[in-house]
Amino acid sequence: MKTKITKIFFFIVMLWLPLFASAHEAYVLSAQEFSAGLKTISWGAFAALKDPGNIKFSLVVGLGVLLALGINLWFRRTHLEKFLNFELSHLKHLGLFIVRLSVSASLFFSALGMQFLGTELSLTAFPHPLLIRAILFLVSFMLVLGLFTEAAAIIGLGLFAQAFYLFGGYMFTYANYLGEFLVLALFGSRMFSLDSYIFKPLSRFARLKEYETTIVRVCYGLALLYAAVTIKLLHPQLTLDVIRDYNLTQFHWLFPHDPLLITLGAGLTEAAIGLFIIFGFETRLTVFISLFYITLSLLFFQEKVWPHLILYGISINLIISDGGKLTLDDWLDKYFKRRKLLRGAKNFLNRFV
Repeated sequence: MKTKITKIFFFIVMLWLPLFASAHEAYVLSAQEFSAGLKTISWGAFAALKDPGNIKFSLVVGLGVLLALGINLWFRRTHLEKFLNFELSHLKHLGLFIVRLSVSASLFFSALGMQFLGTELSLTAFPHPLLIRAILFLVSFMLVLGLFTEAAAIIGLGLFAQAFYLFGGYMFTYANYLGEFLVLALFGSRMFSLDSYIFKPLSRFARLKEYETTIVRVCYGLALLYAAVTIKLLHPQLTLDVIRDYNLTQFHWLFPHDPLLITLGAGLTEAAIGLFIIFGFETRLTVFISLFYITLSLLFFQEKVWPHLILYGISINLIISDGGKLTLDDWLDKYFKRRKLLRGAKNFLNRFV
């Protein structure tokens, strides 16, 4: 049984290998290359589909991915998956605590490097950058200690709003931070926090609190979807520059020969992952594989680790909670359970008919 599961896992992982090309271009390219790539808007990556060989390759990969999704849907019906889900359910209470720590660490290293959320956003673009830096350090310490958490999150929202004013829609690529700031501002965080000793247990928005992970999940998915469309698909030159600079086509066992097809595949894959996460479809599988390739990307491209800390925090939370509430996975589970119950009731009645 273990051997079969191992084979299935590696088969699924191999189908998602094009994701390896989807490193965050802003962390890989020079500031000059990234700025130049953003100046040209084009749907040129879709020109890869003019090549019949590329279409054939894409169809094979697409069918393979559909097969992998089908295998995972089957796996969700097995006793092993139910056992794993039961075991992980004991860790659900740690998910948002891990996210809080990852946000705190990200803000700390962000301030340390005079950057905001990512290496491409300099604090010098803000008025009074040294003051903003001090605020980032303060918010970071407040979050790690769990001290006046809601106030720290509101300050974070204010900084995000100011960044949106300065950098425009590009800030949607960091919507994952927006989701976490919103959750902490609305619901706070009493686990392993000084707030738990200072204030009474949280009671406000009690009915909505169960949707904490849902808010984080949707914002994370939106960030991935926005980055896929606006960076990889609308500005394909950025990904093409990454492919050229790192000579990715030399890995024939990993990538197709056409750089345009790699670019298109990376964009569509990231968009699909974003949509899957937003709707909570195959959540655990999708997040687990994306997390695997985030790590692979960090090692290969030698990217800075700190901008990815929040991705690790959110991913661990989603794996533990299986996406939280309002997921397509949950709806499918209930649907199959209903069918099983109806089939059982029908068989029972047939005995007396």
